[in-house]
Amino acid sequence: MDAADVRRLVAELPEAVEGAHHGHPDFRVRKKIFATLSEREDRAAVRITAHEARELANSDPRVYRLVSDREPVAWLSVLLDAADPQLVHDLLEEAWRLRAA
Repeated sequence: MDAADVRRLVAELPEAVEGAHHGHPDFRVRKKIFATLSEREDRAAVRITAHEARELANSDPRVYRLVSDREPVAWLSVLLDAADPQLVHDLLEEAWRLRAA
């Protein structure tokens, strides 16, 4: 999994667009950011439920890092080349769904 895969997955989501935020790529739906890429594009951050973000961060701290934790949502950073591609897909969909609602 790499940044190109993230872009491909995001392109499949309705109304999702790529933009820029603090000098790095972000992905939005209805002008709301639901995911970002790091400057080196080796990590993606997704806005998901705080509960799920904490569980993933505790499961493998090398791959998943809690960036921001503000109930009921949190930002989770994912090391793309080490993460399960299906899980990254699911996280992007969840982040999109939470922001599109």
